[in-house]
Amino acid sequence: MAEEKFSFWRSLIWPIHRNEAKKVVSMLLLMGLLCVCYSILRNLKDTVILTGASSGAEVIPFIKVWGMLPGAIAGTWFYTKLRSRFSREHVFYLLVGGLVAYFLLFAFVIFPNSETLNLTRFGNTLREILPAGFSGLIAMICNWSSTMFYVIAELWSVLVLNVLFWGFANDITPLSQAKRSYGLLNIGSNMAPIIGGGLAIFLVKGLIDPATDATGSNWQQSLMILTSMVCICAVAAMGIFYWINRHIVPNDPDAVDSHAESMKTSKKKRLSLRDCIRYISKSKYLTCLALIVLGYNIAINFTDILWKEQLRKHFSDPNEMMTHMNQVTIGIGCIATMGGLFFSVMVRRLGWTFVALLTPAVMVIMAIGFFSFFFFENVLTGFTLSFLGLTPLAITVYIGSAQNCLSKAGKYSVFDASKELAFLAVDSESRLRGKAAIDGLGSGVGKSGASLTYQAMILGMGSISLSAPFVAGILVIVFAAWLYSVGFISKEFKTKSEASEGAVSTAPVEG
Repeated sequence: MAEEKFSFWRSLIWPIHRNEAKKVVSMLLLMGLLCVCYSILRNLKDTVILTGASSGAEVIPFIKVWGMLPGAIAGTWFYTKLRSRFSREHVFYLLVGGLVAYFLLFAFVIFPNSETLNLTRFGNTLREILPAGFSGLIAMICNWSSTMFYVIAELWSVLVLNVLFWGFANDITPLSQAKRSYGLLNIGSNMAPIIGGGLAIFLVKGLIDPATDATGSNWQQSLMILTSMVCICAVAAMGIFYWINRHIVPNDPDAVDSHAESMKTSKKKRLSLRDCIRYISKSKYLTCLALIVLGYNIAINFTDILWKEQLRKHFSDPNEMMTHMNQVTIGIGCIATMGGLFFSVMVRRLGWTFVALLTPAVMVIMAIGFFSFFFFENVLTGFTLSFLGLTPLAITVYIGSAQNCLSKAGKYSVFDASKELAFLAVDSESRLRGKAAIDGLGSGVGKSGASLTYQAMILGMGSISLSAPFVAGILVIVFAAWLYSVGFISKEFKTKSEASEGAVSTAPVEG
């Protein structure tokens, strides 16, 4: 059958055929519910860590290296074991149900008894023996219950969103449909933080009893309510997943469990990671793309930890911190949604270079403001109190919040999309090998490298604040390499795009 021709506005807003609507809407609801869960969990895990006993932002670099990295490896191994024994549908229920069961156990059993369960005495002994720089590592070990919650909450993104959902979506969606529907799913995922952050603020402010005492029961009550909300959304997601497998998959010839087929394909053609890295090193274009991905991940991890340390100093009440972080999450969702809607217009009217420069330019400008108030806090105190009515610490928190909001929204809307456009300008072999190494290693190496560097500076300097000048120096180098890479790719991208368009226009037309 000839494909239905869409009008301009229909192709822009809803490029879906009538017989596909039920499938796309159900997948959009499924992804939305899973992303709402992660939006709530992401702020919960940060608040739990930042407000823990003898804890702060200095513990995050240690958790990312010694907690999240082994946790991701163990979670992936566990998933492959389950996948080899159970069907795709059963694995989804087992993993989502298991994670939700742990979150409920943590909120209602482990956290209320954390003072008894955590290794407080052992931590005090270690602090007497070890230098001050080891405080983050000690807090990670002694507050093991909070550390475990942080790691397992992050596995929701790794396993549920990246592996389960997108693996399922790729299995049941043909390429022609994916080109039209995945953009809608991306916009849906950007709107989920708005819903998740708004729900969290409403539940905490509307259901928490203000008459409770200040011994932590307010925060404990908030944790229970928000975890219950995650449980409700997860159960609803499992219900939609069950419905899709009963009413969509059996009636769609493209919606098959292609795991066995994909395993056969991967065995036929395996890409060596070493060969991919060697291939990238021989291409300046791919090397610059790798530097862009590394630059973002290093910069966002460096600034994120400094910002969270200022949050911990500014907000003494966990509920106030949680509310502020949810407001940032809502901002990320709003800006990312708008950026996703107007991305194609910006690329056509302003060009690839402008779009690719948006994220680093915003991060540089906000970083200048953040570090200015951070380094000159004592000098600017009188000025900020007189003219702005805020302390330099409060201004640093709000500038850091704005930077976090704008940089992550830029990542989800224009950064990833511009990167994918840059990949389209190279040949198929370069695209295959480049994406395998750049997408596979860029995020991991950037996060792990930034965390390991932070660990070394904290151990050597004694605190995050004392490490800030070195962080600023590293960021200058990272931003310079990032901007140079964008400039080089811009020239090559224009040349390759013109050559590609010229080849298409001069191609013979059949018939």
